[in-house]
Amino acid sequence: MVVRTMQHFFDVLVRYETDLWAMVDSRLTAAGAVSLAKLEALRVVDRHAGRCRVHEISADLSITVGAASKLVDRTEQAGLVRREPNPQDRRSALVVLTPAGADALGFADEVASRALGDHLDGSGVDVAALTDGLAVLRERLAATKQLEVGA
Repeated sequence: MVVRTMQHFFDVLVRYETDLWAMVDSRLTAAGAVSLAKLEALRVVDRHAGRCRVHEISADLSITVGAASKLVDRTEQAGLVRREPNPQDRRSALVVLTPAGADALGFADEVASRALGDHLDGSGVDVAALTDGLAVLRERLAATKQLEVGA
C-alpha cells in the first residue's frame, strides 16, 4: 500500500509539473512573451544581480551545464543576455542581462503570474503550505544528493 501511494505521489507530481509548465508556456507564447525556459534563465540572471555564470543557471534550474549553455545560446541569440569576459576567471564568461532582457523578463513575469493566478485562485489548495512542503522535500533531496556524492 505504501509503495502504491509513493508511486501515485510521484506520478501525480511529475504529470502536474509537466502540464503546468505546458500551460504557462502556452500562455506566454499566446501573449508574445519569451518561452518559459528563457524566462527561467532570465530570472536566474536577475536573481544574481543581472550577471552570473552558466554554472549558476545550471545549478539554479537543476539542469546540466550543457543544457544551460544551450539555453544561454538561445537567449543570447534573442538579444536578452550577452556574454562578457569574467574578470575573476578568464576561463569562463559572465551572462549579463540586457535592457531588452530586463523588459522581456518584466512582461513575461506578469503573464506567467496571471496564468498561475488564474489556475490556482479558487482551487481550494493551500498554495503557501504546498509550496512550503515541496521546499522541504527539495531540501531533503539536495541533502541526500550531497551525501551520495560524498560517499
